[in-house]
Amino acid sequence: MISPLQRHDKLVRATDLDALSCRFNANQRGYFIPPDKYIPEMIRSYQKHLPFCQGYTNLSVNRTLRAAFQEPKLPLINRGTYFRTKSIDIVLDDFISQHENKCQIVSLGSGSDTRAFRTLEKYPDSGVIYHEIDFPESTKIKRAAIVNNSEIMKLIKSGDLIENVAVSSREEFESLKSDFHTSVYHLYGLDLRKLTSSSVEFPHVDPTLPTIIISECVLCYLTPEENVQILSYWTDMFTSSCPTATMAFLIYEPMSLNDSFGKTMVKNLSGRGITLPTFEKFPDLDSRKQFYTGFGFNNANVTDLSVIGGYEKEGQSWITKEEFNRISSLELVDEVEEIKLLLRHYCLIFTGIGQNIRNVNLFNKDG
Repeated sequence: MISPLQRHDKLVRATDLDALSCRFNANQRGYFIPPDKYIPEMIRSYQKHLPFCQGYTNLSVNRTLRAAFQEPKLPLINRGTYFRTKSIDIVLDDFISQHENKCQIVSLGSGSDTRAFRTLEKYPDSGVIYHEIDFPESTKIKRAAIVNNSEIMKLIKSGDLIENVAVSSREEFESLKSDFHTSVYHLYGLDLRKLTSSSVEFPHVDPTLPTIIISECVLCYLTPEENVQILSYWTDMFTSSCPTATMAFLIYEPMSLNDSFGKTMVKNLSGRGITLPTFEKFPDLDSRKQFYTGFGFNNANVTDLSVIGGYEKEGQSWITKEEFNRISSLELVDEVEEIKLLLRHYCLIFTGIGQNIRNVNLFNKDG
């Protein structure tokens, strides 16, 4: 038997499979150029190791994986996945270029996300360092995917380190290492809620480097108090070590907007045993901007995916007309109001400390 907390954490970790299946479907449909070649390795690792994770049986694993990867997603979901992925990539690329490729990225609750590999491939032999943090079970699955793939191992500059992870029992899975470190890539198996403790240290994180911390549908599963504690952990680390440090947060989350669509989202998640503590606490862009500004950050840039996708005012889209026409030709989405409604419920926030965090002008585009 697993405890209520373990059951809750299992449900939260399962949302990573949802995200991976969405990226897989969008990738299969041709939304990403170039195609994301790292997704299949993450799926293979899930297929091999999910049976050994807490709370799963062979029957439930087969059912879970079949639902995730054999059932196609609606065009509406694929397009939303594209805008979600593209918008984060755009801000990340802008931050990296602003700091002349000399910076680090810290991804909270990174799960099966392949952005680390795509980023390191895009900026080889530069000064970009990527850190990923998640539950130990999740990082074990990712670590196995990494060490079993020679291309990824070369990409993250693993040197002569070669491993072949082959697990046949729960005991063997539990004994796997959850951390992995090279000169450009660091993987940490850690419950983010432990970041409230000053005893948690990340010796590989350089607080003197310009840093962007990504939370992609992660902090939304934690309470507002836990959000404050985690934000404080990172800001304290940088301000105490380097008063002139530049440290930014890039946060992607759903929001309720206090409407019927938001209530339906809550109902669907509640049916799966999942809650979003900040969902109604900060229901819209204004309340989220006030929260981050009140927290003491220099500025809080906020927008939503409907604006990013070009469904609102002309001239505000982050996507070129040519690119929008390309993705529009992949699948028919004839209900424009429906996709606008969906995309309005997902926000993107860029905020932090340091003189350079105001320079992402995409958030304030005009016609």
